[in-house]
Amino acid sequence: LEAQKKSDIQYKPHYWMTGFAHGTIYAITQENPKIIDEVTWGIVEPWTNNISERWKKLAGKSLNTQAEFVFENNRSEEAVHTRRCIIPVTGYFEPYKINSDSYPHLIQPTQQSYLGLLGIYNTINDINYASILTAPANTFMEQVHNGKKRQPIMLDPYYWTDWVSNGVDNGQIRKMMFQCDTEQELEAFTVRRSATNTRADNNVPDILEKHYFPEVVAQQQHTIRQAEVYNENWDNLNSDNQNATPILP
Repeated sequence: LEAQKKSDIQYKPHYWMTGFAHGTIYAITQENPKIIDEVTWGIVEPWTNNISERWKKLAGKSLNTQAEFVFENNRSEEAVHTRRCIIPVTGYFEPYKINSDSYPHLIQPTQQSYLGLLGIYNTINDINYASILTAPANTFMEQVHNGKKRQPIMLDPYYWTDWVSNGVDNGQIRKMMFQCDTEQELEAFTVRRSATNTRADNNVPDILEKHYFPEVVAQQQHTIRQAEVYNENWDNLNSDNQNATPILP
């Protein structure tokens, strides 16, 4: 899939962002798959009048849409047929839980520069309001997002063009959502704990730096040793974090 930056858009990369700010992200849309366009993070029903109030009621449901229910949700049942999108990201954050404590991890590809997250959107007054599709976590992501055990759908690059193409039927859509997980090599490592704080000033370069939490490594290794099937990406899970910045009590 090849898409160009839109000439009249000033692209602003983010090191970190909270979805609850409903900021601008970038997507390749089904309606214009040759362009990387602006979308607003937070889908609403296409007939919504007061978007801010609707966001408050929906909370996180506007940011992520469970793929299991995408064909029957008022916000997505039409969009999944005619307004699908690929959201290119260099990485994203998920929390790892030990009891009540959260340890944010950065997930990113080790080779390719982008992941392609599956999205859908509705258009109101020429503004696209988008949501990221999520599914049950694969065996790698279960070791990262071990609380809710869900993940954004990371579509394999081979299928990116298909996702934003017309004439795709429900069966093909389901296949891409649930059977075409990316084969890109992934890594995940802990970063500073403020990355889970939506009120912190996290949009800075050092939010991407590795930080070492020995209790996280110990618990992940214990869980992996009990697994029946090995995921090769586990080799890249906090793999060299012992050389990262230690966090002292």
